[in-house]
Amino acid sequence: MSPITGLLKKDFKISRWLFFTSLILLLIVLGAGFGYSSYAKQHAGTFVIFILSGLALILYTPLMMFSALKIEGKNQLWLYSPRSSLTLLLSKFIVILTYQVILQILLSIYGAISLYWFGKSVYEQIGVGFFIEAIVYLNIFILLLGIFFSCWICFYWAFYHACSHYPKLKPFRWLIILAMFIAYNIFEGLLLKITIINDWMTKFSVKIISTPEFSYEKGDWVVKFGEGTIPVLPFLYYVILSIILVLAAARLLERKVEV
Repeated sequence: MSPITGLLKKDFKISRWLFFTSLILLLIVLGAGFGYSSYAKQHAGTFVIFILSGLALILYTPLMMFSALKIEGKNQLWLYSPRSSLTLLLSKFIVILTYQVILQILLSIYGAISLYWFGKSVYEQIGVGFFIEAIVYLNIFILLLGIFFSCWICFYWAFYHACSHYPKLKPFRWLIILAMFIAYNIFEGLLLKITIINDWMTKFSVKIISTPEFSYEKGDWVVKFGEGTIPVLPFLYYVILSIILVLAAARLLERKVEV
């Protein structure tokens, strides 16, 4: 067994029950969406479940990452591993993103069934090709947001425990992290107020299905879809920022911080 395979198996083992719990919970929610919508004879209700489940999945990756890091901190194996901290972090990302993709595939299937079968009479029908394109963009969006938030979790977690080396900073670790969070968001907000930067960031975009609208027609709620655009360059920026955050977290953990 290669070292990376052993590491992946270890990360799967310590997180599998959380994944199976999440999987069962998602299946129950999706099933309840079909069941209640059928009972109420309002098949458009599945769209509400689709949106809420999608929003929940954005938080799934960062919450799983936080849980995995917390478990790692309890068993203290991090301190004695011969592998680099970057490898340890990437192993967790691979396992958690595998879980994430499985859950998103289930949600995508739920969306397709709702649109083309269960709620065919109340959903505005769109071409299969357009649906596949839209669902791919949506899944990428959910996945990237989850990764981005997880990278911040890794960085804050590593920074928090790195501060334990400095007794004067240790009591104020949460305040420092809060200050960093506020400062970054203020900086980003001010940066986007600069006209040149704002125009450049929104220069390139892709079309997606957006602005879904509910309307009540002949005793049924009907879902209609519009077309919108989403800028591409901000995604590239957040990808680069995510890489920087993970590398910074790995650098902090290379010091074998005791957690």
